[in-house]
Amino acid sequence: MARTTAEQTDGKRPGFTPVPLKAWLWRSYVKAALIPLLLIEFGFIAIYWGTSQVVYDRSAAAITRISTDTVRDAATREANIIAHRLATIAAVTRIYAEETGRALQTPASVSQAEKDNHALGPDGAFHTLRDTGGSAVFYSGIVPVGAAEKDKVWRTVRLDPLMRAMKDSDPLIAQLYLNTWDSLNRIYPWFDVLKIYPPKMDIPSYNFYYEADAAHNPERKPVWTDAYVDPAGSGWMVSSIAPVYGPERLEGVVGIDVTIGTIVQRVLDIRIPGDGYAVLVGRDGTILALPPKGEGDLGLSELVGHSYEEAILKDTFKPAEFNIFQKPMLTELAGAMRTAPEGVRRIDLGRPMIASWAKVAGPNWSLLVLASEDSVLAASSDLRSQLAFVSKVMVGILLVFYAGFFAFLWRRSATMSDRVARPLGDLERRMAVISDGGTLPPAPPYAIEELQKVGEHLVTMGDKLEAANRTKANFLSAMSHELRTPLNAIIGYADLLEGSEGERLDGARLAQVRAIAAAGWDLVRLVDVVLDLSRIERQDLRQTAEPLALVPLLEAALESQRAEAAKRAISLDLALPQGRLPQGLGDAKTLRRILDELLSNAVKYNVAGGSVTVRIDPEEAGFLPVRIIDTGVGIGAEHRDGVFKAFHRLGHENSTISGAGIGLAIAKRFAEASGCGLDFDSAEGLGSTFTLRIPCRPQ
Repeated sequence: MARTTAEQTDGKRPGFTPVPLKAWLWRSYVKAALIPLLLIEFGFIAIYWGTSQVVYDRSAAAITRISTDTVRDAATREANIIAHRLATIAAVTRIYAEETGRALQTPASVSQAEKDNHALGPDGAFHTLRDTGGSAVFYSGIVPVGAAEKDKVWRTVRLDPLMRAMKDSDPLIAQLYLNTWDSLNRIYPWFDVLKIYPPKMDIPSYNFYYEADAAHNPERKPVWTDAYVDPAGSGWMVSSIAPVYGPERLEGVVGIDVTIGTIVQRVLDIRIPGDGYAVLVGRDGTILALPPKGEGDLGLSELVGHSYEEAILKDTFKPAEFNIFQKPMLTELAGAMRTAPEGVRRIDLGRPMIASWAKVAGPNWSLLVLASEDSVLAASSDLRSQLAFVSKVMVGILLVFYAGFFAFLWRRSATMSDRVARPLGDLERRMAVISDGGTLPPAPPYAIEELQKVGEHLVTMGDKLEAANRTKANFLSAMSHELRTPLNAIIGYADLLEGSEGERLDGARLAQVRAIAAAGWDLVRLVDVVLDLSRIERQDLRQTAEPLALVPLLEAALESQRAEAAKRAISLDLALPQGRLPQGLGDAKTLRRILDELLSNAVKYNVAGGSVTVRIDPEEAGFLPVRIIDTGVGIGAEHRDGVFKAFHRLGHENSTISGAGIGLAIAKRFAEASGCGLDFDSAEGLGSTFTLRIPCRPQ
């Protein structure tokens, strides 16, 4: 309950801390304007961001779907184009095989010049000698070349115009050939066969022959070989081959060669979106055509070099690293290509790629289209970048706007607080002047009407308080003078009774007379104190600043308290520092009055048998500290704020210690009026130390 009362007295609530007006206005702006505005704006940004993300996701999905479909369509379209071209070559191969079969069954009719262009070499190979515009002939001699074999050569001469026409009909066709079971090789265009083919060459052992036999091609239709090195010297190629059957056996195989270089060029001409390229893959997974763009991604270099010396001794196919089924990076893709004739997948070749494939009808190859995902989705990425840029610009504009807005509000709050705080501060100072008993000039003009009225009311209140103070001071002065006259009479008559000649007083009567005198002197001192207080409030003090004989002044002040101190066995001591004391400055009467009040207080509130010590300490910043140290009851923390307030007894109101609670207030006001400093340090039950700081003359 006491705590609550104290808090109410101070005008504060528990946990309440007042804030400056500028901070209060700024918080009001933040709560009333900024926070709602920010919530609205950031809500709009969140909505915009969310809708933009939805738009982007859907747009990106649509663009991705369109781009992926474009890649898939490119693979399917180009595969169909290649299939159509190869189907044309396969059809030509069938015609070529049929005509070859008829030629082998038709008796020969050739000129002597044609026969003279052939010769039998010392190693048994029968061959053409020169280019006459027809095909080249090489009978390897693994089967001895006799009249029947030469007749076979003469019968197939009639194929030369057909082979020439077929070669000229399609730029994909590199060369055409006829291989028989007994190793006759007729090939167009002509080349020097002796430089390429070795004697005793076993033609049926090569894939461009045996892949058309009954075991590999029971349907007797044109088929395509895998990539191989052409023994005739045309490099890496594939062949469309077809069997030529006679009445009793497989007489031979005709073939139309397409070089890998020609196919690569065709693949290079394919326009793939997203900086892509196409790869032609054989039915066993061998890469038949690899453009330069794909060499880096797949870690391969398309084979353009070859050794004819090795090629003519054995089948020469592309190495295993050209097989996608054996490349770890393509394992998943190869598995999908095996199970589905066409499809789309995402793969990683050191960069994200979109892979689409489609079967090439006829040879059963696959056209694999690879496109960079970043390039394919460039439109989507551009859309994201644009949306991100717009979002950043919007956020940047908002940040700049709010930075300026915050600065404006801060400046506005500062201006408004200044317009309000400055008059309030002035009013506060004017109220302080009133509380100190000063007079106020007329109120200055304020911009705010309510503050102007408060200022005018303060002036009126100050005038009334000043008039009341003057009335009180005059009343106190008059009453003090009026009280002195009867008090002097009471004290005088008490003294006469005590020392009268004749019948002397003794015992209780004498004590009563002395009590009357003591009470009279107490009232005189109280009147003097009230008069002093009145003079201070009227600022009617005459102060001088002259050198002080400080030690005699302290000794005289102590001596004046010895009689009272002796009654309670309290010792009074003076402790002087070593050496010469600085010269103090001030009014001796005022200083003596301060010392009297401090020493009287130290004796009055001391304990029986205690002590009071007056100690002079070394000079501090132009002041000479004089400390009055007592061993009295001390001052509790709850009473510290009322020590120098008039009429505060600090909890001793009901005690036997006499006093009105004015002494320390008088001492404080006299000290301030004379330029001295007065403070204290005390703890309940541990005594008190009052320090009077007297100005001193510089050394």
